[in-house]
Amino acid sequence: MRRFYAHPRQFHQDQVTLEPEETFHLARVLRLSVGARVEVCDGQGGNFAARVATLDPRGATLRILGKLDSWGESPLPLVLGIGLAKGEAMDEAVRQATEMGVSQIFPFISERSERLTPERVERRRERWRRLARESIKSCQRSMLPLIEPPRDFAAALKGPEEVKLIFWEEGRGGGLHSLLQRSRPRDVRVLIGSEGGFSSAEAALAREAGFHVVSLGPRRLKVATATLAAITLVQYAWGDLA
Repeated sequence: MRRFYAHPRQFHQDQVTLEPEETFHLARVLRLSVGARVEVCDGQGGNFAARVATLDPRGATLRILGKLDSWGESPLPLVLGIGLAKGEAMDEAVRQATEMGVSQIFPFISERSERLTPERVERRRERWRRLARESIKSCQRSMLPLIEPPRDFAAALKGPEEVKLIFWEEGRGGGLHSLLQRSRPRDVRVLIGSEGGFSSAEAALAREAGFHVVSLGPRRLKVATATLAAITLVQYAWGDLA
């Protein structure tokens, strides 16, 4: 069954109106017609069976047939911070993190991260939101991850999570294996550096802030690869990959 996304404000009683971009995908790419049965999600846990009612290019209308169970969410709330990296690297990291069940994503500015004007950051943030919306449709998630504005490194270290991990390429012997043997924590915060990684001073600040400084092995990984590897380990140990 083909799946579409609509913001909660687009739902009205037993109908939902798709945005033009979703409508184009429905009508022009998938070539669905009036009467076709589809699924639509609101990114906040709502999944619905629906039928195409109209095909106005400005916004197709779907008639809601019934609510479906919520699915695809990890039992582990996982907050991910990524050092602001180049466009393609961040795009891929956001896409993969969404598919892997991360509940919250935020970029941060560190010593070696990319520097952007506020206008460019906001444009890229809107792109990350769009990529996340596309990803929850394909990976069958019910919740859209929260994508927050960039923050500085000091702010990235702050958070109420029970377990905090910073993956540092120089963090040899950090005890990740033994750490992941613990019982499932209430929630986890993970920090991944930009292309240049973290400085030793930043790693020290993170340790002082209660982070476990760990590594992903002896090889230098790209941002998207490191993001995927870190999330996979955490989700396997404490989430729903096992």
